[in-house]
Amino acid sequence: MFSPLRFLPLLGVLALSLFIAPAATAAYADPPGRVAYLSDIRGDVGYSPAGEDDWFDVVRNRPLIRGDRLWTGRNARTELQVGSAAVRLGPDTSVELLDIDDRIAQIRMTQGTLNLSVRRVYSGQVFEVATPMLAFTVERAGRYRIDVDPRSGITTVVVWEGDGDAYGDNSRFPLRAGDAVRFYDSDLRDYEQYGLPREDDFDRYSRDRDRRLQRAVSLRYVDDDMAGYAELDAYGNWRSTRSYGYVWFPRQVRADWAPYRDGHWVWQEPWGWTWVDDAPWGFAPSHYGRWVHVSNRWGWVPGPRNVRRVYAPALVFFIGGSGWSVSLSLGGDSPVGWFPIGPREVYVPSYRASRDYFQRVNVTNTVINNTTITNVYNNYSSGNINVDHARYANRGVAGAVTAVPGKVLANAQPVRPATIRLDRKAATTGQITRLAPIAPSERSVQGRGKASAARPARDVFDREVFARNAPPPAERPFAARARQLQQQPGRAEEPVADNAARNRSDGKARNVRVIGDQPKAVDARKAGSRRDGEQRGSGSAKPGQMRPLDRSVEPAATSRSGAGNRTGDNREQTRQRDTEPRPQDVEKPRDERRQAAETQPREQRQRDAQQQPQRQQQHPAQALTAEQQRLERQADCERQAARNRTDASKCRSETQPEERRGNSNEDKDN
Repeated sequence: MFSPLRFLPLLGVLALSLFIAPAATAAYADPPGRVAYLSDIRGDVGYSPAGEDDWFDVVRNRPLIRGDRLWTGRNARTELQVGSAAVRLGPDTSVELLDIDDRIAQIRMTQGTLNLSVRRVYSGQVFEVATPMLAFTVERAGRYRIDVDPRSGITTVVVWEGDGDAYGDNSRFPLRAGDAVRFYDSDLRDYEQYGLPREDDFDRYSRDRDRRLQRAVSLRYVDDDMAGYAELDAYGNWRSTRSYGYVWFPRQVRADWAPYRDGHWVWQEPWGWTWVDDAPWGFAPSHYGRWVHVSNRWGWVPGPRNVRRVYAPALVFFIGGSGWSVSLSLGGDSPVGWFPIGPREVYVPSYRASRDYFQRVNVTNTVINNTTITNVYNNYSSGNINVDHARYANRGVAGAVTAVPGKVLANAQPVRPATIRLDRKAATTGQITRLAPIAPSERSVQGRGKASAARPARDVFDREVFARNAPPPAERPFAARARQLQQQPGRAEEPVADNAARNRSDGKARNVRVIGDQPKAVDARKAGSRRDGEQRGSGSAKPGQMRPLDRSVEPAATSRSGAGNRTGDNREQTRQRDTEPRPQDVEKPRDERRQAAETQPREQRQRDAQQQPQRQQQHPAQALTAEQQRLERQADCERQAARNRTDASKCRSETQPEERRGNSNEDKDN
């Protein structure tokens, strides 16, 4: 026999959620309006949630938020969509989302390969990649590639299209289309310039993914900064309706299918309960737009065009209450239900939000009257809201309400196998609330992914990186938040704007070296490289005049100050090498030169001597070209010697023209 008394705590929580809404003031920060969407996974990809140390297999459609980390295993690759940009990670690559919101997307990359395609850069928008050698910011839409050597931190930036800037120790290096630059030092003064490299498999993969995004049929109905739009093409059809305009209808769904039924819930700060859909197409329709039941089937209404969408964790209302719980009788586990919000209905967040955010999260996702939004917000901010009094079209649709035991949310379990069968009375009764009064567990933070075989070495994310923009403070581990979350079930922690701004002053706790604007930064491109004659071309040379970058050749670690992850021994070796004269600047001993001359046939030396005057009469441009070729051969020799750990002192003499070596030695024989 069930006692209604045992459900009084749940009733109290529901009443609190209905009548005590958040007072959104300037003291609290709004949630980010953007997240990252993991749109393609190939091979083993590991994922570590914000604030946690464990690694799990990544789950498609799980939103990626600030503080989340990714690691790609050998032969793996993956793609993230961030607004109108696509980020692709090659094998053995480590990234962390330092910051992501409406204004900035900041990625920390300590090793590996990253391809970046940016379709649009809005005014004031920032896209930054922080590496152990430099911070790279995108200035214009284009295609970029960044490679970070895992041992030395040597960083190579290739600009296929667009413009960007590299920032280092009190230095700036502007990059333009056609550039391929390898940086050996964090002051950006030790670098080599190349021509554009030949595309490899990873570059071709990125171009194929770009074409897929650009050619999507769904772009006729949604904007390209809505994450997940390209997946809609293969799994549904667009149709025009009289009441809602163009609506997308999914194909091949079960007869009892309803939105927000096939998937699971996870806990993500600062939103709270967040839906992760199982369907390949499930990301965009779960976090943007509205669902409608029309012509006896469910369709998705994307909302207005030409707006910057604001992400929502799940566009639903929840159902509960003591009477409803008793009627469902689950042996002590309080149930929770939900249904999708329909077009022209106001989404009321379970978390704190300002008036501006409240309006944007609604008007960018559905066509709705501003007066309606204002009235609902006034109630929301004053604490008088009661969403149970409103009428919601989808609640009355047969099969629209999904209900499960509360433990299903708390443990990130699949929803469909645990659904509670509801009759029409149960579906249309119960109190409507804007939050699910279920306290999260550690498992709901981790999600459904199993322990991952793809995980980086312990020190990979310990490497310091350069960042131009200060990131927000790191997320606290769930264990440090669990007690407070238990006291307020279903409510996320409330970020304080003042504290967030104060904690952006530096990134020491996250191994981030914030370099800021640097108004007196040296233009390293104009200043030129310290390598001088070794350069493939000067800072003003045209890319087409330089030898293409060869990725098959591993860069020699010749940095003068070193990357942030070098050991003390490596730094000492670098210091000793840089204080000694370079091999090509030291004359070879006389005996060694004489010995080399004696190994050359005298007849050959005489022929070379006869040809020397003719060679000296060559056009100056031809002589310059020959000298550039000699310098290239010499640099190749020195890099090969560095890889093989052999003596590089012979490189200069071996690349000298034959007549120069012959005459020099004959003079000494005489």
